[in-house]
Amino acid sequence: MASPDAVRQYLACWLQVGKGIVDGQTTWRPERISQGDDYSPEFLSRWREMEQRGLHRYYLAGTEVSLGQLCGDDWEIVACSRCTMPIPVKVLGMMTSPCPCSDLSLWPHLGLPLPHGVVDSRVRLAELQVRLQEES
Repeated sequence: MASPDAVRQYLACWLQVGKGIVDGQTTWRPERISQGDDYSPEFLSRWREMEQRGLHRYYLAGTEVSLGQLCGDDWEIVACSRCTMPIPVKVLGMMTSPCPCSDLSLWPHLGLPLPHGVVDSRVRLAELQVRLQEES
């Protein structure tokens, strides 16, 4: 089962390469996905709105599985073997759709840094500090 946090990070990564979130005939693309060590207020506001309205209404552009379905027991978020971006993989049953990267003609672009979720620098530095203390 993909957690809502994993689905949110999946969305954040794909939005960084130009994908959008589809709701019926409308596609939304935020200007900023992250801000410092967290998601941008614009992204977080839209995420909360989507949760309140029901994640089953929303899709990542170019995919067939709703965000609500991804939060169900049938799906996990893993790294694509082609581009290493997060993709949903059906745990139960057969996968019917390709990676969202399949319709991006210039992807993967290995000359650019790969999109990623937000990283809390304080937590990461604390983990490194603990590891360095353990090694000495």
